[in-house]
Amino acid sequence: MQDWILKLTGATVEPGSTVVHMTPRVHEGVEWGWMILLAVAFIGVVWGSYRWLPSELSRTRRVLLIGLRGLFIALLLGLLLRPVLVLTLSREIQRTLLVLVDSSQSMTLADPRIDPEDIQRAAIAKGLLDPAKGLAQPLDEGKAAELREMARTNVLRAVLQNERLNLLPALSEKFEVVPFTFGLGGQVRELPRARQIETQPGEASGRAVKLTLADFKWVDTLGAPHAGTALGDSLREALHRKRGQALAGVWVLTDGAHNSGDAPRVVAQALRDADVPVYFYGVGITSPRDIIIAGMDAPPTAFLEDELLVHVRVRSQGLLGENGRLLLTLNGEVVAEETVAFGKDGEQRVPLRFKTNVAGEFDLRAHIAAREDETDPGNNEAFRRLRVVDDKIRVLFVEQAPRWDYRYLQAVLMRDRRVELKTLLLEGDPSIAQEENSPYLEKFPETKKDLFEYDVVVFGDVDPSRISTSQMENLNEFVSRFGGAFVMIAGRRYSPLSYADTPVASLLPVEFEPATLGGADPVFDQPIQVQLTARGKGDPMLNLAGDGESNDAMWAAMPPIYWVAPVVAKPGATVLMVDPARDTPQGKLPVMAQHKYGLGQVLYVGTDNTWRWRRNVGDRYYTRFWGQVNQRMAQQRFIGADKRVQISLDNQNYNVGDRVRVYARLYQEGYEPSLEEVVRGVVTTTEEGHRQTEVPLKAVNGQPGLFFGEFVAPTAGQYQFHLQEAPDQKRDFTVAESSLEMAETAMNAKLMRDVATLTHGRFFREEDLHQLVKTIGAKPATVKSRLELELWATPLYFMLILFVVTVEWVLRKWSYLK
Repeated sequence: MQDWILKLTGATVEPGSTVVHMTPRVHEGVEWGWMILLAVAFIGVVWGSYRWLPSELSRTRRVLLIGLRGLFIALLLGLLLRPVLVLTLSREIQRTLLVLVDSSQSMTLADPRIDPEDIQRAAIAKGLLDPAKGLAQPLDEGKAAELREMARTNVLRAVLQNERLNLLPALSEKFEVVPFTFGLGGQVRELPRARQIETQPGEASGRAVKLTLADFKWVDTLGAPHAGTALGDSLREALHRKRGQALAGVWVLTDGAHNSGDAPRVVAQALRDADVPVYFYGVGITSPRDIIIAGMDAPPTAFLEDELLVHVRVRSQGLLGENGRLLLTLNGEVVAEETVAFGKDGEQRVPLRFKTNVAGEFDLRAHIAAREDETDPGNNEAFRRLRVVDDKIRVLFVEQAPRWDYRYLQAVLMRDRRVELKTLLLEGDPSIAQEENSPYLEKFPETKKDLFEYDVVVFGDVDPSRISTSQMENLNEFVSRFGGAFVMIAGRRYSPLSYADTPVASLLPVEFEPATLGGADPVFDQPIQVQLTARGKGDPMLNLAGDGESNDAMWAAMPPIYWVAPVVAKPGATVLMVDPARDTPQGKLPVMAQHKYGLGQVLYVGTDNTWRWRRNVGDRYYTRFWGQVNQRMAQQRFIGADKRVQISLDNQNYNVGDRVRVYARLYQEGYEPSLEEVVRGVVTTTEEGHRQTEVPLKAVNGQPGLFFGEFVAPTAGQYQFHLQEAPDQKRDFTVAESSLEMAETAMNAKLMRDVATLTHGRFFREEDLHQLVKTIGAKPATVKSRLELELWATPLYFMLILFVVTVEWVLRKWSYLK
């Protein structure tokens, strides 16, 4: 309506813009006092110029001349006022549609399509069936065979290049289509857009040539290189890049895999608040048949002639009622096997036991033979390195008095062929330590050298006044820096409450409730039926069941205990066993807890009643329990051969490209820390060729003898790390291609439906895609802008001044005036 002002002033604006409001104003820096004085002066000039006009001039001509002179002077004043016309412009634009294409490795899966509906969907994608007629159309059997194992990426490309659907050209007519690929959060990449080309000279002007499928060349470049999918992070990243633009929505083409970053449902809340709907096209099948070895829980070391318990985590999909044969091999030789009955989709832990008959380094492998109809036959196995040692665990057992738990535990340890036991009984007869080959000590080791010869130190109900502060500090260093193990068995006289504010208190995975210090004596006549936590149930150390027995049932039937020390778990501690009837601020009262302290391990047993578990069964469970505790706690010290060299990796299993962080602590002959500035580490493959890579480890400031280094996990395989100074002290680790994408091979339709519903979008399968273009709302967005026209500087303004002066001059000549 007011667009005439744009034409008169020659202002350049975006095509399609219209003026919806005009506001005149003058320059902000104008001095109004001077303007008023000038105006008065100009009025005086005008009045003086025409006051004495000849009397024969008509009144009309006189008024006209005065008006023209006044208008001229007003225009001159305008140059000083610098008038501006502020225009509010409105323009309708196409909304932007973001297209996110999944380029993670799960998109390479070739789904074995058994269900006829899945085959029909692949046929619709390929353009072999009419996309608008659903899944009931007949399909030639020969063509169906070609579609049974079509990779997800190929299905996706086929949909985007399907002439019957013609999705991308149709969407481009309604929206500004901006394509991206995504994998992990930082792997969102914008692709080149297909743009409409204006008609050439000589053709009808003002029209654009419609896009065709051939214009979307980025479709041919789609791949699946990324090792993970961060669906939530990728949605957020794409929106962040296009913030401020009018969005019609986001179309995501994916199998719904999500294994990294923020939960998509959380991001969906933000999308809903921003009024950005998400539309999904689900690629893949919802019920693929697949067997996945999700992991294997096995210790890194074992003792010769031990029975080793290994738990294999087996996940199955689409195999209800089927069976598989799980094999456990040691250097290729089958040592255990089990028939696994597959139930509903999910994971089960399969226990396997075998006896270690030979010492040495071994490859432990769990494997289920792949089926012909599996989605991914490459995820059916898991590997671990196992070191079998023929050695003894050196245990120092310190006790105040010969209480019941001491008597039975000492007997168990002395009978254990794997244990070399030394006992310090503080209230015992000193002469028992003076006999030849006596298993008793006269006093607690006073030097680091003597203490560090042990692998495990066990404290019973020991009076802390009998252990000096320097000895406690040595014990702390024995665990934290030397990788030793410490076990405390609570007692009613001293342990652990009397150790508050001592170096031993910092070792423990529990803290002491202040209210219990110096409190009333507890009552010991109430039975306590201990309960394993979820972490305890999954810990092989607490699996006491034999073949065919249920560990849960065994613990449920365990005789009760009658006392537990009142403590609370420290943050980060792993609570394995609790008293279910008593609460603490951090949960149920801990009966058993552990944590990693520096390089070593600490276990707290909060009762002196474990001997009661012998009732009616003798040593059956008691011996196995303490034997497994002792073996677990000593594992760290038996991974290598030289106790003066401690190597710790931050993990045992890595993906290609991960950072491997290594800590090493080196002691000299007298167990004094090494003074070197740099030590050399070596990474060696265990495969043929034994490739070696050198890794420098630098001394850590303020921590004598501690060295740190890191390197990038190389190609997939089995590796060992050692120091040049100690080639026999090795740490095994495994590098694999990332398994995040292959851990769940089913299309996650539920996740996509949930996010689409939350954001008011929609989830599509191949049979629905013909409705996609109509479903996404195409209402144009109105964009308002502001334009300031400096009227005083336009040619029109100067032409107006010239016009007024000219008219006045002509009129004066006509009136015979000078």
